[in-house]
Amino acid sequence: MGGVLNILPVQRSASGVKEDSAGAGKYDALRRVFDLALLQAAYGKGAERHANGQPFDRQPMMEISRMIGGPTGCFYQAMKKVQEASRMEPEAAKRELLGAINYLAGAYLLLEEKDQT
Repeated sequence: MGGVLNILPVQRSASGVKEDSAGAGKYDALRRVFDLALLQAAYGKGAERHANGQPFDRQPMMEISRMIGGPTGCFYQAMKKVQEASRMEPEAAKRELLGAINYLAGAYLLLEEKDQT
């Protein structure tokens, strides 16, 4: 990982997991949302409709984006989900926003791939 992530103060715990020594516990709410997005992608609507048994980085959203040369498709899908969420009841809107987070994660991964080429 490059960029700003290289400057974060991290240390390894006894389990070997990196921990942010300066912000431990301060970002639990954010982690909870990311965990919910992960669960949706791995076991919810994302897995049911899009995964086809493939890992996240080989699912259609990623492969189609590669075919068109970058993350634009993921950006579009994320924006569409946010726009749709703005017109929904809270529970449905939260589900759409988790989907948007997953599309943005895909875009991030595609940008990382471009950095490596």
